[in-house]
Amino acid sequence: MQNPLIKLIVAGLTAVAALSGMASADVLLDSTTLVGLPAVAAPAELAFTATTAEALTVTLTDLQAPAAFSTLQIAVTLGDTLVGSANVDATSHTATVAIPAATGNYVLHVVGTPDATQMIGGFGACVTRNADPTPRTCIAADSFSGNILTPSTPSTAPSSGLNTNFTSTVAGGYTVTITDDVFPVALQQVSGGITQGSTPVNSTGFTLGANQVTLAAGTTYTLLLGALADATVQAGLYSVHITDPTGAAVFDRTLPVGTLASSTVVNNPAAQTLDLTLTDLMYPAAFANLGVAVTSGSTLLANLSTPGSNPSIAAPAGNLQVWLYTVTSGTPGVYSLSLSNAAASNALLSTTQVVNPSTATTATSYAFAVDLTAAGSYTLVVSDFQFPAALAATPVATVAQNGAVLQQTSSGGFTAAAGYIVVVVNAQPPVSGAGIFGVTVATTGMSPQLLLDQTQSVGATFTNQTVTVTTAGSYDVTLADLGFPADFSSLAVVVSQGSQVLGKIFGGGTFTFSGTGGSYLLTFVDTPSSTAATATATAAATAGYGLYSVHVASSAPTLTFTSSAASVTAGGTVTLTWTSENATACTASGSTAWSGTEAINGSASVVIPSTESLTLTCTGSGGSASLSVNVATTAATSSGHSGGGSVDAGLIAGLAGLLLARRRRRGRRVLPCNVAVM
Repeated sequence: MQNPLIKLIVAGLTAVAALSGMASADVLLDSTTLVGLPAVAAPAELAFTATTAEALTVTLTDLQAPAAFSTLQIAVTLGDTLVGSANVDATSHTATVAIPAATGNYVLHVVGTPDATQMIGGFGACVTRNADPTPRTCIAADSFSGNILTPSTPSTAPSSGLNTNFTSTVAGGYTVTITDDVFPVALQQVSGGITQGSTPVNSTGFTLGANQVTLAAGTTYTLLLGALADATVQAGLYSVHITDPTGAAVFDRTLPVGTLASSTVVNNPAAQTLDLTLTDLMYPAAFANLGVAVTSGSTLLANLSTPGSNPSIAAPAGNLQVWLYTVTSGTPGVYSLSLSNAAASNALLSTTQVVNPSTATTATSYAFAVDLTAAGSYTLVVSDFQFPAALAATPVATVAQNGAVLQQTSSGGFTAAAGYIVVVVNAQPPVSGAGIFGVTVATTGMSPQLLLDQTQSVGATFTNQTVTVTTAGSYDVTLADLGFPADFSSLAVVVSQGSQVLGKIFGGGTFTFSGTGGSYLLTFVDTPSSTAATATATAAATAGYGLYSVHVASSAPTLTFTSSAASVTAGGTVTLTWTSENATACTASGSTAWSGTEAINGSASVVIPSTESLTLTCTGSGGSASLSVNVATTAATSSGHSGGGSVDAGLIAGLAGLLLARRRRRGRRVLPCNVAVM
């Protein structure tokens, strides 16, 4: 993506103006975001930083374990720029992307559709240096591998089956370990076996625990398992781990049973200790059951059967699965969930959700939690941003503490004790399309402080990002649909602070907002296309994903700089006039009569002893702009009389120039600032 073009208007009497190089802007945000619809497999991503500019190649390989992907694609981004993308070829099962030599922050984005039966696929992404001798080896820190898993669909029956393939490595004894994760409660039964084609390999079958089986080398086998959940709860969770005679894993998965919903997949960028916290916000009533489990592969990392906290989860790098079990008490319930590195203030997952009873016909409630540090008076404001479209009705909000609804004034004022409050907003989507509302909670008084500043999309997928402005000024927001693997069905962004909308973009483009300091919220309506489009002549794009970029930076200065004349008699004067926007300082250069600090807007008379190029450079947090005007001189006309001593005309012009320069430096007339919006 190219930076926004800077428009310069240069007017004046036959003046010649030239634009010099622009300095780098103050960048607040420069990133890409990959979005997937809820029903598609969670994408896999890896970020790395190139400190040396060198040409690289990324090779994506479909490992075909347990089966080949239906589609598998990779995109590479540098900052907010799409460097390249490719589809895995169905014959070679590989794809390559060339990365030009550059430094900066790269992200590898992998999306795919696993085999419909297996619902899981493995891949490897290898980054190599083009300068290395062949065969090239992968740069370990910049390469990764993983699985892409299609979300499971909860069953109304208390049982679930598994029919999947895996490939053996070496001949010998294999260990099949089946573990009941006892979430939310223990299963009634898990049993199954391994077949090759239609022939059973193990005659006794598998049960919970470690099971032994002898397999041949390099052979594809089918693993068949059935699990039966508790008759009352009708939900469960179990894992399967298969190792070869050397101890290497050939299969490693956790599987839901019955009504247990599919997991939320989060990417853990590095091995670290995580804090898992689950809170029942008791509004309007407590949950009948509420629990959470976190797994990695077949390993259960944490299990909270009731609300609480586990502050010491040793989590490996890679994808983690977060499983949630909820049962309401006949009325809606609200919970908050956080999985984070408390020491680094880094949240992998943080959400507050309303859970409606199974008998509810619609789900139009959204919850927000605020931790009040002191008792006092507060104000709740909910605003329909009417973006991309107005909501079908005015959103209605209630606020509660410890399960009790707090009374509000007509302007949203309420009184609360210290501790958590829960704001629940009921909102109806537009008749067609999507809408966004904003919700704020602030202190009262002369200098109100925002305690909650959040937005919520109604009727579409959305994401939020926050930028912090430390220097007041104008800032440009640029949004672009990168078209990977296909264009978005809808893409838009709105910038807000509190209940005030500062700017918006539909589809893509650039707008400018005025930032006075503090945090600003960017809310993206980003709904990928659910239809697979053709990406190349031989491969179809993976449906349900979209990749967009956003760039937020201080606006670059703009400048006009003109001369009252293009040519004067040697020693004559011209009037220079200039205006600038987004600049904090300007500097003159080009002659002894035109040098040093100038106002950001003004006018001055300058003596021109000989042909000169006069330059004005204005700088700001967004960079610098520089313009020049050329003024030519002509010889002074001789008077033609004789007698007495003669004085050289050039000397007279020079003396006059020095005199006028002195006068100018003693007191330059500066025009008042009156800048028109460019």
